[in-house]
Amino acid sequence: MAQELIYTSAERGLRPGTRGFCTVAYTRGMKPQTIQILEALSAYKSIYAVHDARTAISPPAVSHYRLTVTGTSLNVLSRVAPTQADHTGRSNKMAHHVLLHAHERIPGGPAALASSPQFFMETWEGAPRHLEEEKTIPEDCGLADAHAVQWEALTGDAGWAGVLASTMLAPTPAPAFLIFEPGMDMLPLIDEALALLSPERRWQVTFSTYFNSLPAQATCLWRCCVPDSEALREARRNPRALVIDLTQPLGTAKESPLVARARTGGPPPREEEKPAEKETETRAFVLLRHRGRPGHGRPRP
Repeated sequence: MAQELIYTSAERGLRPGTRGFCTVAYTRGMKPQTIQILEALSAYKSIYAVHDARTAISPPAVSHYRLTVTGTSLNVLSRVAPTQADHTGRSNKMAHHVLLHAHERIPGGPAALASSPQFFMETWEGAPRHLEEEKTIPEDCGLADAHAVQWEALTGDAGWAGVLASTMLAPTPAPAFLIFEPGMDMLPLIDEALALLSPERRWQVTFSTYFNSLPAQATCLWRCCVPDSEALREARRNPRALVIDLTQPLGTAKESPLVARARTGGPPPREEEKPAEKETETRAFVLLRHRGRPGHGRPRP
Protein backbone atom coordinates (compact mmCIF):
# COMPACT_ATOMS: atom_id res chain seq x y z
CA MET A 1 0.00 0.00 0.00
CA ALA A 2 1.39 3.37 -1.06
CA GLN A 3 2.03 6.30 1.27
CA GLU A 4 1.09 9.93 0.59
CA LEU A 5 2.07 13.46 1.59
CA ILE A 6 0.25 16.76 0.94
CA TYR A 7 2.13 20.08 0.97
CA THR A 8 0.49 23.51 0.54
CA SER A 9 0.06 26.91 2.19
CA ALA A 10 -2.02 26.81 5.37
CA GLU A 11 -2.52 28.71 8.61
CA ARG A 12 -1.31 25.65 10.50
CA GLY A 13 0.68 22.62 9.44
CA LEU A 14 0.48 19.07 10.70
CA ARG A 15 3.71 19.30 12.66
CA PRO A 16 3.70 21.69 15.66
CA GLY A 17 4.97 25.18 14.88
CA THR A 18 4.65 24.93 11.10
CA ARG A 19 2.62 27.34 9.00
CA GLY A 20 2.68 28.95 5.55
CA PHE A 21 3.99 26.45 3.01
CA CYS A 22 4.11 23.24 5.00
CA THR A 23 2.95 19.64 5.16
CA VAL A 24 -0.74 19.42 6.01
CA ALA A 25 -1.15 15.64 5.71
CA TYR A 26 0.89 12.46 5.43
CA THR A 27 0.34 8.76 5.94
CA ARG A 28 0.75 7.86 9.59
CA GLY A 29 4.04 6.12 10.20
CA MET A 30 5.95 7.86 7.40
CA LYS A 31 9.61 8.24 8.34
CA PRO A 32 10.90 11.77 9.11
CA GLN A 33 13.65 11.43 6.50
CA THR A 34 11.05 10.55 3.88
CA ILE A 35 8.92 13.56 4.87
CA GLN A 36 11.92 15.84 4.47
CA ILE A 37 12.72 14.47 1.00
CA LEU A 38 9.14 14.83 -0.21
CA GLU A 39 8.92 18.40 1.08
CA ALA A 40 12.04 19.18 -0.94
CA LEU A 41 10.25 17.87 -4.06
CA SER A 42 7.42 20.40 -3.57
CA ALA A 43 9.03 23.39 -5.28
CA TYR A 44 7.15 25.11 -8.11
CA LYS A 45 8.19 28.05 -10.30
CA SER A 46 5.16 30.14 -11.20
CA ILE A 47 4.95 31.59 -14.68
CA TYR A 48 2.05 33.97 -14.08
CA ALA A 49 0.96 36.15 -11.18
CA VAL A 50 -1.81 34.86 -8.92
CA HIS A 51 -4.56 37.05 -10.46
CA ASP A 52 -3.35 36.72 -14.06
CA ALA A 53 -6.05 35.18 -16.27
CA ARG A 54 -3.40 32.92 -17.80
CA THR A 55 -2.93 31.12 -14.50
CA ALA A 56 -5.47 28.60 -15.78
CA ILE A 57 -2.91 27.31 -18.29
CA SER A 58 -0.03 27.12 -15.80
CA PRO A 59 1.63 23.74 -16.40
CA PRO A 60 1.33 21.17 -13.62
CA ALA A 61 4.61 19.52 -12.70
CA VAL A 62 3.77 15.81 -12.79
CA SER A 63 6.90 13.81 -12.14
CA HIS A 64 8.32 10.37 -11.53
CA TYR A 65 11.52 10.11 -9.50
CA ARG A 66 13.45 7.14 -8.18
CA LEU A 67 14.93 7.56 -4.71
CA THR A 68 16.78 5.53 -2.12
CA VAL A 69 15.55 6.13 1.42
CA THR A 70 17.28 4.37 4.33
CA GLY A 71 18.58 1.73 1.93
CA THR A 72 15.22 1.09 0.26
CA SER A 73 14.61 1.88 -3.40
CA LEU A 74 11.34 3.76 -3.90
CA ASN A 75 9.42 5.36 -6.75
CA VAL A 76 7.76 8.73 -6.16
CA LEU A 77 4.92 10.06 -8.30
CA SER A 78 4.21 13.74 -7.69
CA ARG A 79 1.94 16.51 -8.87
CA VAL A 80 2.83 20.11 -7.98
CA ALA A 81 0.69 22.90 -9.41
CA PRO A 82 -0.86 26.28 -8.59
CA THR A 83 -4.09 26.12 -6.63
CA GLN A 84 -6.55 28.63 -5.21
CA ALA A 85 -5.08 31.60 -3.30
CA ASP A 86 -4.21 30.88 0.31
CA HIS A 87 -5.79 32.35 3.43
CA THR A 88 -3.83 35.60 2.94
CA GLY A 89 -4.95 36.00 -0.69
CA ARG A 90 -1.46 35.33 -2.02
CA SER A 91 -0.44 32.80 -4.67
CA ASN A 92 -0.53 29.20 -3.58
CA LYS A 93 0.50 25.76 -4.78
CA MET A 94 -0.33 22.22 -3.80
CA ALA A 95 1.97 19.23 -3.94
CA HIS A 96 0.71 15.65 -3.70
CA HIS A 97 3.35 12.92 -3.47
CA VAL A 98 2.69 9.18 -3.67
CA LEU A 99 5.42 6.83 -2.51
CA LEU A 100 5.43 3.43 -4.25
CA HIS A 101 7.16 0.17 -3.39
CA ALA A 102 8.49 -2.32 -5.93
CA HIS A 103 5.34 -4.48 -5.95
CA GLU A 104 3.22 -1.42 -6.76
CA ARG A 105 4.91 -0.72 -10.09
CA ILE A 106 2.02 -1.60 -12.38
CA PRO A 107 2.86 -2.79 -15.93
CA GLY A 108 1.31 0.32 -17.50
CA GLY A 109 4.12 2.46 -16.11
CA PRO A 110 4.36 5.65 -14.05
CA ALA A 111 2.69 8.02 -16.53
CA ALA A 112 -0.28 5.69 -16.92
CA LEU A 113 -0.67 5.54 -13.15
CA ALA A 114 -0.34 9.31 -12.79
CA SER A 115 -3.02 9.72 -15.48
CA SER A 116 -5.57 7.48 -13.78
CA PRO A 117 -8.69 9.31 -12.53
CA GLN A 118 -8.49 10.80 -9.03
CA PHE A 119 -4.99 9.48 -8.47
CA PHE A 120 -3.77 12.95 -7.44
CA MET A 121 -5.52 15.41 -5.16
CA GLU A 122 -5.68 18.91 -6.66
CA THR A 123 -7.27 20.81 -3.76
CA TRP A 124 -7.01 20.63 0.02
CA GLU A 125 -9.63 21.54 2.61
CA GLY A 126 -9.99 21.00 6.32
CA ALA A 127 -7.62 20.78 9.24
CA PRO A 128 -4.17 19.17 9.03
CA ARG A 129 -4.34 15.45 9.74
CA HIS A 130 -2.67 12.09 9.46
CA LEU A 131 -3.87 9.82 6.67
CA GLU A 132 -4.85 6.61 8.39
CA GLU A 133 -5.40 4.47 5.29
CA GLU A 134 -2.65 3.91 2.76
CA LYS A 135 -3.50 4.67 -0.85
CA THR A 136 -4.77 1.78 -2.96
CA ILE A 137 -3.01 1.40 -6.31
CA PRO A 138 -5.04 0.04 -9.27
CA GLU A 139 -3.92 -3.37 -10.49
CA ASP A 140 -3.13 -1.94 -13.89
CA CYS A 141 -4.01 0.88 -16.21
CA GLY A 142 -2.47 2.12 -19.38
CA LEU A 143 -2.80 2.39 -23.12
CA ALA A 144 -4.21 -0.55 -25.08
CA ASP A 145 -2.57 0.55 -28.33
CA ALA A 146 0.98 1.77 -28.97
CA HIS A 147 -0.19 4.17 -31.71
CA ALA A 148 0.93 7.62 -30.49
CA VAL A 149 -2.19 9.56 -31.43
CA GLN A 150 -1.42 12.57 -29.22
CA TRP A 151 2.01 12.98 -30.79
CA GLU A 152 0.45 12.64 -34.23
CA ALA A 153 -2.14 15.32 -33.50
CA LEU A 154 0.45 17.74 -32.14
CA THR A 155 3.39 17.22 -34.52
CA GLY A 156 1.88 15.52 -37.55
CA ASP A 157 4.05 12.42 -37.04
CA ALA A 158 3.38 9.85 -34.32
CA GLY A 159 6.94 8.62 -34.84
CA TRP A 160 8.35 11.33 -32.59
CA ALA A 161 7.12 9.31 -29.62
CA GLY A 162 9.47 6.60 -30.83
CA VAL A 163 12.35 9.07 -31.05
CA LEU A 164 11.85 9.92 -27.38
CA ALA A 165 11.40 6.29 -26.32
CA SER A 166 14.57 5.27 -28.18
CA THR A 167 16.70 7.26 -25.75
CA MET A 168 16.08 4.51 -23.19
CA LEU A 169 17.69 1.85 -25.37
CA ALA A 170 21.16 3.36 -24.96
CA PRO A 171 23.46 1.67 -22.41
CA THR A 172 23.62 4.97 -20.53
CA PRO A 173 20.57 7.08 -21.42
CA ALA A 174 21.17 10.80 -21.87
CA PRO A 175 18.55 13.34 -20.80
CA ALA A 176 15.87 14.36 -23.28
CA PHE A 177 14.34 17.86 -23.35
CA LEU A 178 10.85 18.59 -24.66
CA ILE A 179 10.23 22.31 -25.22
CA PHE A 180 6.56 23.24 -24.87
CA GLU A 181 4.27 26.22 -24.43
CA PRO A 182 1.95 26.56 -21.41
CA GLY A 183 -1.38 25.02 -22.29
CA MET A 184 0.14 21.91 -23.89
CA ASP A 185 -0.71 18.74 -21.94
CA MET A 186 2.59 16.90 -21.66
CA LEU A 187 1.59 13.85 -19.59
CA PRO A 188 -0.25 12.06 -22.46
CA LEU A 189 2.86 12.51 -24.63
CA ILE A 190 5.05 10.95 -21.94
CA ASP A 191 2.55 8.11 -21.52
CA GLU A 192 2.49 7.33 -25.25
CA ALA A 193 6.30 7.25 -25.43
CA LEU A 194 6.48 4.94 -22.39
CA ALA A 195 3.90 2.62 -23.95
CA LEU A 196 6.47 1.80 -26.64
CA LEU A 197 8.80 0.32 -24.00
CA SER A 198 8.53 -2.85 -21.95
CA PRO A 199 6.94 -2.60 -18.47
CA GLU A 200 10.31 -3.04 -16.76
CA ARG A 201 11.95 -0.26 -18.76
CA ARG A 202 9.00 2.12 -18.27
CA TRP A 203 9.75 2.29 -14.56
CA GLN A 204 13.37 3.16 -15.31
CA VAL A 205 12.25 6.42 -16.93
CA THR A 206 12.21 9.42 -14.63
CA PHE A 207 10.43 12.51 -15.95
CA SER A 208 8.85 15.86 -15.18
CA THR A 209 6.12 17.51 -17.24
CA TYR A 210 7.36 20.94 -16.07
CA PHE A 211 11.06 20.78 -15.24
CA ASN A 212 13.05 23.63 -13.71
CA SER A 213 15.82 22.12 -11.60
CA LEU A 214 17.00 18.71 -10.48
CA PRO A 215 15.95 17.82 -6.92
CA ALA A 216 18.61 16.46 -4.59
CA GLN A 217 18.98 12.67 -4.59
CA ALA A 218 16.97 12.38 -7.81
CA THR A 219 17.51 11.94 -11.53
CA CYS A 220 15.27 13.16 -14.35
CA LEU A 221 15.75 11.71 -17.83
CA TRP A 222 12.80 13.27 -19.70
CA ARG A 223 12.49 16.98 -18.96
CA CYS A 224 9.67 19.15 -20.27
CA CYS A 225 10.71 22.82 -20.29
CA VAL A 226 9.10 26.08 -21.37
CA PRO A 227 11.01 28.22 -23.91
CA ASP A 228 13.95 30.22 -22.52
CA SER A 229 13.97 28.10 -19.36
CA GLU A 230 17.21 28.13 -17.38
CA ALA A 231 16.94 24.34 -17.34
CA LEU A 232 17.70 24.27 -21.07
CA ARG A 233 21.30 25.23 -20.34
CA GLU A 234 22.01 21.57 -19.67
CA ALA A 235 20.76 20.73 -23.16
CA ARG A 236 23.29 23.15 -24.63
CA ARG A 237 26.14 21.72 -22.54
CA ASN A 238 25.40 18.05 -23.20
CA PRO A 239 26.08 17.01 -26.82
CA ARG A 240 24.28 13.68 -26.22
CA ALA A 241 21.03 15.32 -25.09
CA LEU A 242 17.97 14.92 -27.27
CA VAL A 243 15.97 18.13 -27.81
CA ILE A 244 12.47 18.04 -29.29
CA ASP A 245 11.00 21.52 -29.74
CA LEU A 246 7.23 21.12 -29.76
CA THR A 247 6.76 24.85 -30.37
CA GLN A 248 8.21 24.53 -33.88
CA PRO A 249 7.41 22.29 -36.89
CA LEU A 250 9.28 19.00 -36.50
CA GLY A 251 8.96 17.38 -39.89
CA THR A 252 9.32 13.62 -40.20
CA ALA A 253 11.07 11.52 -37.57
CA LYS A 254 14.03 9.37 -38.60
CA GLU A 255 13.08 5.72 -39.14
CA SER A 256 13.66 3.19 -36.35
CA PRO A 257 11.75 0.21 -34.93
CA LEU A 258 10.18 2.31 -32.16
CA VAL A 259 9.29 5.10 -34.59
CA ALA A 260 7.51 2.53 -36.78
CA ARG A 261 5.69 1.07 -33.77
CA ALA A 262 4.50 4.53 -32.71
CA ARG A 263 3.07 5.10 -36.19
CA THR A 264 1.41 1.75 -36.79
CA GLY A 265 0.24 0.96 -33.28
CA GLY A 266 -0.62 -2.46 -31.97
CA PRO A 267 -0.48 -3.91 -28.45
CA PRO A 268 2.21 -2.33 -26.25
CA PRO A 269 5.16 -4.67 -25.61
CA ARG A 270 5.14 -7.00 -22.61
CA GLU A 271 8.73 -8.20 -22.89
CA GLU A 272 12.09 -6.50 -22.77
CA GLU A 273 13.34 -4.98 -26.01
CA LYS A 274 16.71 -5.89 -27.43
CA PRO A 275 19.03 -2.87 -27.50
CA ALA A 276 19.86 -1.53 -30.92
CA GLU A 277 23.18 -2.76 -32.36
CA LYS A 278 24.43 0.78 -32.75
CA GLU A 279 23.33 3.68 -30.61
CA THR A 280 23.53 7.19 -31.96
CA GLU A 281 24.59 10.07 -29.76
CA THR A 282 23.44 12.81 -32.10
CA ARG A 283 20.37 14.88 -31.50
CA ALA A 284 17.30 14.05 -33.52
CA PHE A 285 16.16 17.67 -33.54
CA VAL A 286 17.66 20.79 -32.03
CA LEU A 287 16.32 24.33 -32.12
CA LEU A 288 17.32 26.53 -29.22
CA ARG A 289 17.04 30.10 -30.35
CA HIS A 290 16.07 32.96 -28.10
CA ARG A 291 12.41 33.79 -28.31
CA GLY A 292 10.58 36.47 -26.41
CA ARG A 293 7.37 35.76 -24.56
CA PRO A 294 4.64 38.06 -23.35
CA GLY A 295 5.28 39.60 -19.96
CA HIS A 296 4.39 37.43 -17.05
CA GLY A 297 4.21 37.66 -13.32
CA ARG A 298 7.24 37.07 -11.22
CA PRO A 299 7.35 33.93 -9.11
CA ARG A 300 6.71 34.48 -5.46
CA PRO A 301 9.93 34.11 -3.38
